[in-house]
Amino acid sequence: MRGRDSIWYRVLFSLTLAILLGSCESYGPFHPNTATEPLNSIRGPSDGRYKFAFIEFGDQGSALDTSQRAAALNVIRQAQRPLLFVYIHGWMNNANSGDVCRFEHFIDMASRLPEVTQGKINVIGVYIAWRGKDLSAPGLDLLTFWNRKLTGGAVAAQNSCLATINELALAAREPGKQVHHCVLMGHSFGGLVLSNTISHSILDASSTGARNASPWDMAVAFNPADDSIGTRQLMSELDYLYQYDPSRGAYVGRTPGAEEGAVTNENRPLLIVLQSENDQATGKFFPIGQSLANTVNLHYHWDKVPVPGGNGQKVSEGEFQTHTPGNDKYLVNFHVVPLGGVTPPSDLKTYENRAFEANLRQNVRGRTFFTSEENDGHEKQFCRGSDYNPDETRPPTGKEDWRRWEFVYTGNARVPCWIVRVPKEIIWGHGGLWSDNSVAMFGALYRMHFPLNAQGVPAPSQPVRVPKAPDTLTLNQDKLR
Repeated sequence: MRGRDSIWYRVLFSLTLAILLGSCESYGPFHPNTATEPLNSIRGPSDGRYKFAFIEFGDQGSALDTSQRAAALNVIRQAQRPLLFVYIHGWMNNANSGDVCRFEHFIDMASRLPEVTQGKINVIGVYIAWRGKDLSAPGLDLLTFWNRKLTGGAVAAQNSCLATINELALAAREPGKQVHHCVLMGHSFGGLVLSNTISHSILDASSTGARNASPWDMAVAFNPADDSIGTRQLMSELDYLYQYDPSRGAYVGRTPGAEEGAVTNENRPLLIVLQSENDQATGKFFPIGQSLANTVNLHYHWDKVPVPGGNGQKVSEGEFQTHTPGNDKYLVNFHVVPLGGVTPPSDLKTYENRAFEANLRQNVRGRTFFTSEENDGHEKQFCRGSDYNPDETRPPTGKEDWRRWEFVYTGNARVPCWIVRVPKEIIWGHGGLWSDNSVAMFGALYRMHFPLNAQGVPAPSQPVRVPKAPDTLTLNQDKLR
């Protein structure tokens, strides 16, 4: 009997191994450039209203096809008025998943806006891909959470991803560009990659003691699936460098006589984290998983660390290790609050997600914005896979529900890093970042970063310079005020 049991165990093990190996996702690249197809990583509609590029990375953070970056850079350099969106996807996605279609649809919508068409803006989307999806078998793919989280951390920790983002942003800002905007976006583990990658760049310092300007203009992480340790440290550093000046509506360097560029408009934070209030993945399962991992690893001791802007308050660092930034009560400093139903603005030109256009066509007043749809997931029917049809007509939903909302400061550190709690009517759950209302809210944040001038044209973006570090005496005096 024991011999038979041993045979059955070996058979079962072999079958399990075969299933796991058979369900593994391809290592890519999915969009390689070849001698016969040198621009396979670039696509877009025949009328050229936008360009879409892929750049793929492996599990160790190395580029899988270096020609993909070269191809994307060439597209950006050829554009006279580049509006560049760089997106890093999250868990369960890769360069061949439905997130590709959803991001390209967003790029297409942006390219159709009156501001873009009338200004002859060159809309460019770059999809930063990695193996966020490890197994394809239903059910088994759920077991990859921690493995893919570690991989996302590895991609962020290495040099290639940050170097690529910097190169893309710098290409959009090259001399001679008539307009140049660069926006970074990340979701879930892609938010982890984005936040961890750019945080070091934000705080980078030159040999003179001055801080270097980041070449991108705006960075937004949607439901990032990472612990709050790095975000707490970033907010603490920003609280060390800046103080909020309500009379100027700006974050001002604490250094006396701070150099020009050390003043940052309060509506242009260096990083924005948008967290859905009903995101079960990061709100409930993430703390459980982190706590379980700590138990298995016998990790019970935690240092006490200061709360950013907390006037000396200290809490266990375990609090930040077991919560994501948007689910940590010590870090959340903005909420989106409802202001009630409204009548839609007149003379809107678009027919799909009209609040997106409404939020972009004029400057945002009082940090308020519109949404126009019922958040019922209707957008998911258009993207079953990675393919996107730019010629497909998406009719209006016929279920418009116009509302006005406001970004409200609700406490914690007042620094140029917004951690925002967002109602489920705007972002539903973990994967709701591409809903019409979420995109409309993003449009308002975009307009806050790039306000229109007196002629109704977006002014060229100016680099933000983080101020020099203050001396200890000045810092202590500021804290006592």
